[in-house]
Amino acid sequence: MKIGGIIAEYNPFHNGHKYQIDRYRKTEDISHIVVAMSGNFVQRGGPAITDKFSRAEMAIRNGADLVIEIPAYFATQTAELYARGAILSLDSLKCLDSVCFGSEEGTLEKLREVAMILSGTKGSYEKDLSKYLDEKIAFPIAREKAIRKNLANDSNDKNDFLNLSNNILGIEYLKELMRLNSTIEARTIKRFAVEHTSSVAEGDFSSATSIRSSILYYKNYLEVLEKMKTIETDLKTVTNNGYNLDLIVEKIVDDIKKYVPTFSYEKIIENIKKDLIPLEGEDFHGEICYSILRDEACLEKYFEIKDGLENSIRKQAILSSGFEELVSNLTSKSYSSSKIRRSIFNILLGIKKEDMEIIKQIKEVPYIRVLAFNKKGTEVLKQIKNKSNAFLINSPAKARNSKDYKEDPIFKKMFDFDICSSNIYYQNYYKNNRDLLSKGEPDFITQCSFL
Repeated sequence: MKIGGIIAEYNPFHNGHKYQIDRYRKTEDISHIVVAMSGNFVQRGGPAITDKFSRAEMAIRNGADLVIEIPAYFATQTAELYARGAILSLDSLKCLDSVCFGSEEGTLEKLREVAMILSGTKGSYEKDLSKYLDEKIAFPIAREKAIRKNLANDSNDKNDFLNLSNNILGIEYLKELMRLNSTIEARTIKRFAVEHTSSVAEGDFSSATSIRSSILYYKNYLEVLEKMKTIETDLKTVTNNGYNLDLIVEKIVDDIKKYVPTFSYEKIIENIKKDLIPLEGEDFHGEICYSILRDEACLEKYFEIKDGLENSIRKQAILSSGFEELVSNLTSKSYSSSKIRRSIFNILLGIKKEDMEIIKQIKEVPYIRVLAFNKKGTEVLKQIKNKSNAFLINSPAKARNSKDYKEDPIFKKMFDFDICSSNIYYQNYYKNNRDLLSKGEPDFITQCSFL
């Protein structure tokens, strides 16, 4: 029994993800795969396009054996904190042989060297960084200069491997494995065909960004039709209601079918036909503005909001006409769009600085939240029960009645936030079919096994 781990968001699950699972299993002779996956809100700052249970099922149907949830406090933050939550979750299982991540670099040598530099086990990074910052160099540039100064063989050419998204995450995974002195070995697979944020497809591969854009285009088109009650559209759909949902769904399938496994697009379409809305930041714009204006006098209490950013956020919340405009108006040389997105969602979700100071100190996660598993996954769960001290959550209701939850304040804080953030997500996800919410909170009623 050789158990491998993967860290992912599967937003949504596409052919590149399937390629990683299949190649990892084959090259490393992996018998069982555990995926640590983001929940309903993701690392770039915003909601997942479809809910965590659907995405977990996509993973199980395409080669994973067990999917666990990265605690929400970590899943919505910087690469460093996201990696910490993911590696902490996998390390807490106490049964993994290795963890595999995709990277643009494709090999571990240079990524591991950078991880050693940043963790202080090689070179004089902190001293060099301080020197550059004293020279009034912006932090991102100063950080890169300090890293490159300590690399053994850096030609200072135009190689931007330090700025590529998957390399950045890979370095943080390696840093966290070092910090924990974990026995889990690292493996990487070169990212295949297309970049993480690319809008251009190659062959049967397309980025999650591009696939989401296709889904959201038709979702927004459908909303416009609903508002206008159009009789005839450019899709040549004429019905008594003004549009033909099946034809629009077929168009979505045509656009994404080539780039995602069969079960992925079937699940996406199934959810759309149930009126479960594919979500984006725009869907939360109203709630975000309410939250900002409600707390306008104390926005600086929220994580990542400092140095006057709170004043700009308050101003733009009033002036902006939508979420993307809000982000664009706040983005600058000092604040990337991803940082702005995360900061804004920290306000919406109520993530305070004092919360994250507590969360950043933990050395192991107190529980493992199971989202999905198959028959082979049950074999991994047995290993976890035998080897791990973490509380295994299959039933959230039972977890809240447990002694661990009642007596461990970190357990309670983290798990309550997982549930709270999920419920915020589902308020919009079920907006067009609120009857589904009458059955109870989705986290408590959704079955987590797909055998």
